[in-house]
Amino acid sequence: MRGWQVLTFWIALDPVNRNSGAPEFAPGSHQWDRWFQPEVFGEGPSIVPYEINPDYEPIPDIDQMRSSYHITSWDLSPGDANVFHALTVHGAGGNLTTNIRRRGYAVCYTGDDVVYCNRPGTNKELRSTRHVDGDTLDSSQYPVV
Repeated sequence: MRGWQVLTFWIALDPVNRNSGAPEFAPGSHQWDRWFQPEVFGEGPSIVPYEINPDYEPIPDIDQMRSSYHITSWDLSPGDANVFHALTVHGAGGNLTTNIRRRGYAVCYTGDDVVYCNRPGTNKELRSTRHVDGDTLDSSQYPVV
């Protein structure tokens, strides 16, 4: 997607806290006017890495410089949601518990300034064979609600 009006909803399906991998955010980072290379965390056959975009910069090592950032996070109950601008720097640690599942559902909603984008660095899993760069998002893959 290319455009400014993009909100992500992350909905907890299980109780979530810092130990079980609650999402964390760097408030205001969507206004830094910087584009970071997306990263995939985790391992396994279903993990698809992002293409490298040479115009993107590496994401700062937030964990090594936590005191330099105002990081926010909330405990969530099933059905609670975090809603944030898609360019907000965010992430979650692994589930450090052995007795709590950590599941969530994420969906993005876009405004009318957002179009399909096929630039390098996008998620290959979300690419469309029907769209070309600049197309309106109004198809079965990108439904209008």
